[in-house]
Amino acid sequence: MPKYIYQCDTCSGHFEIHHGMMEDETNCPQCDSEDFNRVPQMPFLKSSEPPKGGKVGDVVKEAIEANRASLREMKKSAKENYYDD
Repeated sequence: MPKYIYQCDTCSGHFEIHHGMMEDETNCPQCDSEDFNRVPQMPFLKSSEPPKGGKVGDVVKEAIEANRASLREMKKSAKENYYDD
């Protein structure tokens, strides 16, 4: 059975109730009031389309390789330069 969440307008309490889709709750279990509303819930939606732009891991690998190349060039130029104290 599906779970539904309600909010009571009288006592401002929230409560969960498991019941069928065609059934309705009649009373708040906390204050026995009949003045409450069902709280809408966001369903889980899964996209069937692959993400655009490739995988995140591929972008990270490209950035790492670019930084490695830049670091190699910086090390090479540092070795070629002679620094006086």
